[in-house]
Amino acid sequence: MGNIELNVSDTMRYSRHDHMNDLQLLLMYLDMGKYKEARKCILDKTAEMQQLAMLQKLCMPLTEEWLTTLDWRYPVFKSHLHCDIASKIEVQQIDEVLVDYLERLVQDVIPKIDQYAECPVEITVRTDAAGWSIQMTFSEIHAKQMNISEKSSLLTVEVCAEEGQWTFIISGQLGGL
Repeated sequence: MGNIELNVSDTMRYSRHDHMNDLQLLLMYLDMGKYKEARKCILDKTAEMQQLAMLQKLCMPLTEEWLTTLDWRYPVFKSHLHCDIASKIEVQQIDEVLVDYLERLVQDVIPKIDQYAECPVEITVRTDAAGWSIQMTFSEIHAKQMNISEKSSLLTVEVCAEEGQWTFIISGQLGGL
């Protein structure tokens, strides 16, 4: 369940492996004559790639790398990314503080996941001219309390708990930094 350190070669290997799995699934659907499923597979993968491309608009390479490789570094997570990025952040200081916080967050979440479960994580990244937010919703969490706060003038953290689910909204302002 722990963190796997990735270098460029490792990242490329994971990426190739994922793409090969997608292509093999697509080929299987085509071989079986399941053209609707094959089409859906292509559309789903295309939509996923579009979200990853949208993430680049943040102009925060550390955050982009962290979000993109989360599932590879922590195999217990199965993330789904949605981006609505209207303005870039492009502030190195926010990038570094945010990635540090995200890393501490997952380190605190992991012990609260069932040892043999896969933890779905819904990630929504939003920006506009006034501010930004990253919402992470972890499902299949078994904890009565999770209070992972951040003491930083660059970001604010809100924690929302529901039965078996925890949502963290990390946000900040743009423009007056």
